[in-house]
Amino acid sequence: MSQNYPNKPGSKGGGASKDAAEQIVTRAAMLRSAILALMLKGYRLTADEIAAQLRESVLAVRPRVSELVKKSDLIKLKDRRKNISGMTAQVLRHKDSLTAVDLPQPTTAKPRRSATPALHTDQNALFG
Repeated sequence: MSQNYPNKPGSKGGGASKDAAEQIVTRAAMLRSAILALMLKGYRLTADEIAAQLRESVLAVRPRVSELVKKSDLIKLKDRRKNISGMTAQVLRHKDSLTAVDLPQPTTAKPRRSATPALHTDQNALFG
């Protein structure tokens, strides 16, 4: 494992794993920041749920969550929920979020009004 882990992505060996860790350094920092900003709102989420909220791949988010847990920025709770693979995953919270907050429910978009009909029939021919 890299001596910079968990502050930078690491690998357990050399070769492709090490190359991948080196290539994702900038993106990893951005993802960790986004994860912390989301979790600081008080949500209690699994790594896969975090990925869904951020609209990111679970393959990119799971290692960042592990890094943040290792740094004690995210705390593992006793609760577990099924993830995308069907296995259970631990629910997490931000270290500074002591009060749980539910995710907002998706709102239904208001129906759009269609354009008003043209006042004259000849306008309908030109623009309709």
